[in-house]
Amino acid sequence: MATERAARNQRLVAAGLLFLLVGLALGLSLGSVSLPLRYVIRALAKGPSRAAVPSTDETEALAGAILWTLRFPRVLLAFIEGAGLAVAGSVMQGLFRNPMADPYVLGVSSGASLGAVLGIALGLGGVFGMWSLPALAFAGALGSAALVYALSTHRKRTDTWTLLLAGIAVSSLISSLIAFIMVIARERVDEIVFWTMGALSRASWMSVAASLAYTVPGLIALFRHARALNALSFGEEPAFHMGVQVEEAKRTLLWTSSLVVAGGVAFTGPIGFIGLIVPHAVRLVAGPDHRWLMPLSGLFGGNALLFADLVARVIAPPREMPVGVITALSGAPFFLYLLAHSRRRRE
Repeated sequence: MATERAARNQRLVAAGLLFLLVGLALGLSLGSVSLPLRYVIRALAKGPSRAAVPSTDETEALAGAILWTLRFPRVLLAFIEGAGLAVAGSVMQGLFRNPMADPYVLGVSSGASLGAVLGIALGLGGVFGMWSLPALAFAGALGSAALVYALSTHRKRTDTWTLLLAGIAVSSLISSLIAFIMVIARERVDEIVFWTMGALSRASWMSVAASLAYTVPGLIALFRHARALNALSFGEEPAFHMGVQVEEAKRTLLWTSSLVVAGGVAFTGPIGFIGLIVPHAVRLVAGPDHRWLMPLSGLFGGNALLFADLVARVIAPPREMPVGVITALSGAPFFLYLLAHSRRRRE
């Protein structure tokens, strides 16, 4: 049985890599301005320095400029953010032993939104250039997570159910504060709403580098705790008897997941359903072993956001939809389908 599942998961990895190649090709060539695939390949082969050199072929020169300035950092940021959300979602679902848990359970999303909304309302967006809103969003995300963690920790022990309830309460409070700010700063409502919907239009090479700096070390740390997560899935007491340092493992998993999510949300805004749907769907196919579940969730989570952003760019050209709208429109019905499918399997 284990050998059969491993073979199936290896096929899933191959399928995920194939989807990634297709998603990258489509993401680089399609948009408000469609680029022939041959020009995309030529621009990639030339590299960013040579692609910027003027060419007698205007289409080729345009393709190089669009590809290396706009689309390549955007598709990379989409994959990084999607992978981070999905892996963090799989961790939260395993830690809470609840398939309804998502990476925003500690209020990271609402905290990031509050930081960015305050920056927009107070006109701080230009104080530190392009880093102003991401810095405020990152600070808000970590502040919210720290508050939830502090409310749930007593005598160096963190209760997961209290953590879940505190996250819901803090998120509700922050949502009310955001609504209050939107009423006060009505002239900036459009900008606030667009940010809180989640979008990848602000992607740049600097944001890709910053996201990688948080995401890659965080994912490596989470992958190293796959066995501990497998043990925690049976409960904290059984995990303790299996040799897991429960409180230390919970603290590492919670804070590392929060850092991964905060590092992505700071540049894209909150993007829903990726961290909820993808790990749940992967678990149904690949099984509950986090040694497979986390990397597969990362691969398919990155693909999911990559394709969602592609739809957001091409669904109503030349206008662009926030990618958070696309993930919600597609994620909610799919999640209802998964719930119905799970119930039929139990019956």
